[in-house]
Amino acid sequence: MRARSDTPWDVVVVGAGITGVALGLALHQAGLRVRVLDRAVAPPFVPDPAFDPRIYALSAASQSFLARVGGWQAMDAARIEPIRAMDIQGDGQGRLHFDAAGADRPLGYIAESAALLDGLLAVVRRTAPDLVEAPVSVRLETGVAGETAPRRDHITLHCAASPSTATTTYRTRLLVAADGLQSSLREQLGIAAHFRPYGQTAVVANYESDLAHGGVARQWFLQGEVVALLPLPGNLVSLVWSAREEHAQTLLALTPQERTAALQAVVGYGVGTLVERSRPAGFPLRWMRAERLTAPRAVLVGDAAHGVHPMAGQGLNLGLQDAATLAELLIHRGEGPDCGDAGLLRRYARARVEPVWAMQGLTDGLYRLFGEARWGLPFARNWGMSQVDRLSGLKRLLINQANR
Repeated sequence: MRARSDTPWDVVVVGAGITGVALGLALHQAGLRVRVLDRAVAPPFVPDPAFDPRIYALSAASQSFLARVGGWQAMDAARIEPIRAMDIQGDGQGRLHFDAAGADRPLGYIAESAALLDGLLAVVRRTAPDLVEAPVSVRLETGVAGETAPRRDHITLHCAASPSTATTTYRTRLLVAADGLQSSLREQLGIAAHFRPYGQTAVVANYESDLAHGGVARQWFLQGEVVALLPLPGNLVSLVWSAREEHAQTLLALTPQERTAALQAVVGYGVGTLVERSRPAGFPLRWMRAERLTAPRAVLVGDAAHGVHPMAGQGLNLGLQDAATLAELLIHRGEGPDCGDAGLLRRYARARVEPVWAMQGLTDGLYRLFGEARWGLPFARNWGMSQVDRLSGLKRLLINQANR
């Protein structure tokens, strides 16, 4: 037995993570008929005094978008830490320092993944209780993938909570894949994705220091590895250690005291004496680029569209700017085209390809630059960092670019 909606939705978003829910809220608040689907129900957010080790660095542009849809204000402010400065150290004498002195806002913000999603879902519960539907599996109707017939005015998808439950049929003018790096919807749409493993795993955990961090985000480039300590509220800091796979497994197998000693050997005691406060976790790192961002009446956003190295902390920022760009195009499309209009989707793809490729090129280039040990290269890269540090105008440009 199938329930059917005869009037097509303007937009159906598959993936109720941060990017998908933020997009759904932006479109709903503009009066579009939208639904967000996900295969799992988000667990309730239970604040942990040690904080969730899965955190994000948010740019000013991302914070502004979250604020526009109300999610930022709905978050517990005690779970957010502004970034007031950044200290970056090369694998030699290279140094680079950025700060927000004289600026009207911080360089960015650190927030927990679960707290960000909880803030957005709080807005959903209060203002749009029917926006998100979960748990449901999503299957495109046979023959839709690759369909290019111009007379087709919608995409059809079938959803069910389980194999034994009734199927709901959705018809939508635009289908948005926001279901992550391993997007099944991207595959169903026939869009190839090119993956390249970095041979690294990000080891993440939270630490407490006996010194105040002052809102400073710190990063150390080692030969082939990157260590970051990001400020959390209080005297807590979040470790993101992008380590070679064998080294990462060694780090994860250590006792908390042994792992802390290994960390202090790298970062020294200028950050204070550290004590591990959360269970560590490891996340394999991969570069990914989708062959294209659109299909007929369908579009990719967030991790379904791209994957970057976490050294610049720009993964979620790229996804939120995908959502902001798409929302802007759909909301201000005028009275002619519907939300799945091919011209609109081409404009979205043109708007997003350049910034995504630029960020992928930057992070990939830095990974390769600091992973090489050929003669003269360590001196050159550290000298280059120190030269940039002396150019205040260039540093302001870099800050502005990162916050777009």
